[in-house]
Amino acid sequence: MSVGNHWLFTQKQLEDNPSRKFNIGETEEEDLRREGVKIILDVGKELKLMQNPTLSTASVFFHRFYMFHSFTEFPKHLTALGCLFLAGKVEETPKKCKDICTAAVKVFPLEFTSKTLIEDVMSLERVLLQTVRFDLHVEHPYPFLLQYAKALKENVSEEADKELIAQAVQHAWAFVNDSASTTLCLQWEPEVVAISMLYMAIKLAKMEVQSETLDDQWWEMRVPLQRLVNQLHCKQLMPAPNLIRSLISGRLI
Repeated sequence: MSVGNHWLFTQKQLEDNPSRKFNIGETEEEDLRREGVKIILDVGKELKLMQNPTLSTASVFFHRFYMFHSFTEFPKHLTALGCLFLAGKVEETPKKCKDICTAAVKVFPLEFTSKTLIEDVMSLERVLLQTVRFDLHVEHPYPFLLQYAKALKENVSEEADKELIAQAVQHAWAFVNDSASTTLCLQWEPEVVAISMLYMAIKLAKMEVQSETLDDQWWEMRVPLQRLVNQLHCKQLMPAPNLIRSLISGRLI
């Protein structure tokens, strides 16, 4: 798996993060994370930045940051801009701190009123760098999603099936985009998130593709889909079809 173990956390670690010490409950924390990522996405779009990879990288930095700091110590809106500032450099789409702050004031005038905003964002970036221990490499589910989609298409011959797969991939891509607001990037490797999103999209499209029967050992690397579905506000899903088992087991890739 591509993500270092030090960036994957157990459910208990997620529940016992620093914000709990300041009486911020799970629901409130989820709201704060979602609101912070929304700032990243909206300000980023104002700056003409793409979600893949820059805004997604900023979102991952944001979620990692709050595994070591509380929302009480560092306000979400300031952290969001610091993450966006750093992600632009990391993904070679840099924006001046002044331009980021100008866009933030334009999009969220009530949130950003400080006269020292530029200095505050630059200070936050320094704290962020120390927090992530200068480990700036971030992988996302997108390339794995394309890899799995290619394997799916190669396994079918009917053009109608290929068209359905293409539609499912579009939905899966949207699911990956939506997952930026959740802590999935703290719990699962990007490969696992990708295959789970593709499975959800295929299931919602009611696609069934036949493949050979495999044993159940493939499911050892699953994302618990009910937890994933709850986070993305989707419907409950049924057990995966055999082709998805083949994908995860490595038979088709």
